[in-house]
Amino acid sequence: MKSVFKFFFKKELQELERLKEENLKLKEKNKKLKAMNSFKNDIISAISHEFKNPISIINGYIDTIIENDLDEKTQKRFLEKIHKNSHRLSELLDRLYLVTKLKNKNITPTFSEFRLDIALKQLIDNERVELNLAPTTVYADKELIEIAISNLISNALKYSNDKVIVNLDAKYLEVIDKGIGIDEDKITLITKKFYRISKNDWDNSLGLGLYIVKKILKLHGTKLEIKSEKGKGSNFYFEITSLKDKERLQQ
Repeated sequence: MKSVFKFFFKKELQELERLKEENLKLKEKNKKLKAMNSFKNDIISAISHEFKNPISIINGYIDTIIENDLDEKTQKRFLEKIHKNSHRLSELLDRLYLVTKLKNKNITPTFSEFRLDIALKQLIDNERVELNLAPTTVYADKELIEIAISNLISNALKYSNDKVIVNLDAKYLEVIDKGIGIDEDKITLITKKFYRISKNDWDNSLGLGLYIVKKILKLHGTKLEIKSEKGKGSNFYFEITSLKDKERLQQ
C-alpha cells in the first residue's frame, strides 16, 4: 500500500513539475509577443508621425506644379525640394528596415579585412569634418561599420555648429563635436530605440541612429561609449581592438 501511495505521489509531483514548466514557457512566449507588439506599435507610430511632414511637402510642391504655369527656374527649384524629401523618406525606410533586422537578429555580419582609415576617407566628404586617421587594418563587416560611423558623424553634425573631429588610432575610433552636449541623465537613454533629445522639425532620424550604432558594434564585440558636457559638446567613441581579432569575430 505504501509503495502504491509513493508511486501515485511521485506521478503527481512529476505532473506538477510538467505544468510548471509549461506555464513558464507560456509566460515567456507572452512576454516575447508583448515585446513584438510594442515594437510594431512603435514602428507604426514612427511612420505616422515622421513620414507625414515629407509626404505633405512633396504633395504640396506637386500640386503647385500641376495647378500653376510656373517658369522653368521655379519648377526646377520645386523638383529639387521634392527630390530632397523623397530621399528623406528613403532614408527613413532604410533605417526602419535595418533596425527591424537588428532587433530580430536577422543580420549575419560578413567579415573581411580592410583598411579602416582608407574606408573613412572614401566615406566622408564633408568640409565640416576633420579627419585624424592613423593607418589601421581591421577585420569587420565593412558595410555595417561604415553605417555605424556614418550615423555617429551625422548625429554629431546635427547638433554641432563647429567642426566635427574624427580620430582613429590603434585602439579607438572617436567622433567629437562641439555641440549642445547631453544631460548626464540622458546619456543612458539616447541609444534606445526612438529616443531623441529634441523634437525638431528638421530631425528626421526617428531616434534610431545611435541605437543602430550600439547594435552594430555589439555584433563586432565592442560597444559605444559616450562622454558629454552640457553646452560644450560630446565624445562618442568605441574600442577597435576586437575588430582586429579574426578568431573571436568568426566564432
